[in-house]
Amino acid sequence: MTPGPQSFIPRPRIAPAMPAPPPGGPFAVLSDFDGTITTEDVAEVLLTRFAPGAWEPIEALHRARTIGTRETMARQFALVRATREALVEAARRDARMDPAFPDFLGFCRSRGIPFEIVSEGLDFYIEPLLEDWGLDVPVRTNRAVFGGGRVSIEYPFADPGCTLCGTCKMRRVFELRLAGHRVVYVGDGDSDLCPAVEADVVFAKTRLAELCDSESIPCVRFETFAEVRKAMEGWR
Repeated sequence: MTPGPQSFIPRPRIAPAMPAPPPGGPFAVLSDFDGTITTEDVAEVLLTRFAPGAWEPIEALHRARTIGTRETMARQFALVRATREALVEAARRDARMDPAFPDFLGFCRSRGIPFEIVSEGLDFYIEPLLEDWGLDVPVRTNRAVFGGGRVSIEYPFADPGCTLCGTCKMRRVFELRLAGHRVVYVGDGDSDLCPAVEADVVFAKTRLAELCDSESIPCVRFETFAEVRKAMEGWR
């Protein structure tokens, strides 16, 4: 179902502009977690501390689109030698949420707009962070398994026909569109390119914005969720 990293079909480039959403049904918002809801990539923060230096060559292969996100994460976290407790403690200490995110979440709820997190990160840090921040949000993410001093990963939201990603974000876009929604996607990284291909409106920052430009995918650049809310306030 999910296209390979080199198989995207270029679309005509359009000038950046505040998006006018296509006509259709009610909106739904899907968002990445690491680097999008958080101000930094939490997985990378943990890898930098618990697998210093060793994880970066693998990340370079991922950025070059030589290997997929699933293989990247599996190989990187296989390098980690730490307990769940130590990793969660580090995540809680170092992770920061976009200060504008709770307000945006409240905006979505006031408009009856479904909001979900779709992440290539790991449940062991995403769930405690959301709990600490008092955020009750549906999450689709990969599952970390701790045993024998090692971290392995399970993929409850994978597409059985694709091994590129652990959590198939594009599949969730399709599911929501089949249910009649216009899908807004918010993201920042390589794993967000697949859903950006099919979403009705894409808000992108950092790496995803660069990838959208390179693939001629229309997107709106943003820095915080305050800008996403401002753009959506006039939508009907």
